[in-house]
Amino acid sequence: MSLFFFINDREVRLEDPAAMLKEEYFGRFGERTFRRLILSEICVLDMLYMVMDLEDGYYKQRLSLKGGLSVRSAMSVADHRFSFDADFDPNTPGGFTYGDVCELKKDIVRYGETKRCKTPVRLTRNDAQFCFIEIGYRKSLENYYQIMERPKIEVCKNCQVIEKPVLGPINTIIDLERMNLKPPMVAHLTLEEQFATKMFVIGARGRQRNQFDAYDSFRIHTSNQLDMKKARSIFKRLCERHHSSPHDYTEKCRKQLDTMLGNRNKKRQLEEIVLAGDFDYDEMISRVKSFYDF
Repeated sequence: MSLFFFINDREVRLEDPAAMLKEEYFGRFGERTFRRLILSEICVLDMLYMVMDLEDGYYKQRLSLKGGLSVRSAMSVADHRFSFDADFDPNTPGGFTYGDVCELKKDIVRYGETKRCKTPVRLTRNDAQFCFIEIGYRKSLENYYQIMERPKIEVCKNCQVIEKPVLGPINTIIDLERMNLKPPMVAHLTLEEQFATKMFVIGARGRQRNQFDAYDSFRIHTSNQLDMKKARSIFKRLCERHHSSPHDYTEKCRKQLDTMLGNRNKKRQLEEIVLAGDFDYDEMISRVKSFYDF
């Protein structure tokens, strides 16, 4: 029985995860203290490979990746952060809805049985808006090493992708060539839609980790040449979809950023998973506030 769904267990150096790093990242993450983080990265990659391989690529066409894993693939990995969840929307420009992917959990379980993978799969939340599927790598690895978080797949049931997604690879610190693998190819939201969505959700009520949204929007803006006219149009459409005026909602987002600025706990949580060593939290908040003038 294997620990991983797609990756060959024999290729994973559980006793020395640092040996699996790309050479340029060994100096940053080669110390023993980063073992949990490196193993977490491998688990997330395995999860993405598995979802893209399911049913001969069925979900590869129907799901669009957003969030930290997707944003990180639009820039140098060293300029972004780690993410342990795969956040998807149904590929609505392709004509798909949640009804086309609602069997995801069952298909993952069946895939695991076929691959003789002992890692458990659990539906942790399934309501009118979200479906959360936890992949139990932590339990499978508990006799070896710990990982950072429980990797999860999240599918937003009622989200509608505005622009046609772009197929591209996942960027990683792991030297996949050592395992004879290429990076997982996944459909991503366009950069402008990623940016506009991140700017929008900063103001969402009850969102616990909006500091990650701020950081993602900051890195997208500073690392890429965006079509700001297109991003502004998408942001307005998101506001209209949620029955808010762009002006009023922008002010709500700015207030959230002010609250974030004074929250040292949010700062600490973000700094723990940011790859860049010289990250300035206060400067980031100031820059993101200025983006709402776009």
